[in-house]
Amino acid sequence: MTQKTNNNSQSNPTSAEAQERVVSSHMTQDLKNAVLIVSVVANLFILSAWIALQVTSQYDVQLSNFLFTR
Repeated sequence: MTQKTNNNSQSNPTSAEAQERVVSSHMTQDLKNAVLIVSVVANLFILSAWIALQVTSQYDVQLSNFLFTR
């Protein structure tokens, strides 16, 4: 009579491996969120500077020097 060996350990990840995958997934999502937030803030700065330059023509040079030459 042959005995069946239990080779389920290869198909089922251990608790540590599963937790490592979850942590890696969360780190990836956190990195994507951080990049998106930085991008949105930069785009809002550029948009608000453009709007400020479009509103008035009296202070164009001073406003552009203040916003973009630092």
